[in-house]
Amino acid sequence: MIKTKEYFFNDKKELVSYIYNALSNPTPIKLQKTLYFLWAFYAATYGNIDYNVASEFKEEEVYPKYLFDAQFEAWKYGPVDNDVYSWNKSDSIENFDNSFVPKTVQDKEIKLFMDDIISQVDNVNDFGLVERSHKDQAYKNVYNPNELPTDMDYNQIKKDYISYVEQQSKI
Repeated sequence: MIKTKEYFFNDKKELVSYIYNALSNPTPIKLQKTLYFLWAFYAATYGNIDYNVASEFKEEEVYPKYLFDAQFEAWKYGPVDNDVYSWNKSDSIENFDNSFVPKTVQDKEIKLFMDDIISQVDNVNDFGLVERSHKDQAYKNVYNPNELPTDMDYNQIKKDYISYVEQQSKI
């Protein structure tokens, strides 16, 4: 049985800095939705590989289960990671060390994956991203405009995006 690391980014600030510097206009909404879509698509693809079945993967080729330790809550404008919201509100993200430099083949693969999603998100306006994130069952299941933000179910997010990935593979 192959043991996997839990997170690709153990330091969420490293990822947030990378996203912030990669976006052409890193608005708070665009930053949050990029983070959300990255987490969701990673969980549905690399994080969904079953290494316990017979495979050709070597231990060093195993991808961690999650891209980072997310703390998504359902807010009015979609999923929000409260840590990142606080960092962005205090303007501290600009001072984060953008130190993600791919060293391994796996790092390079994940950088390509992230760059592809970041590029796609960067081409959509903020409210297009809000509208898209509001379609996710994981968001719809818990969002209530009359209550405080509610934690989102990570298994449901993953399930939503596994379904999206499967639908896209049939096209």
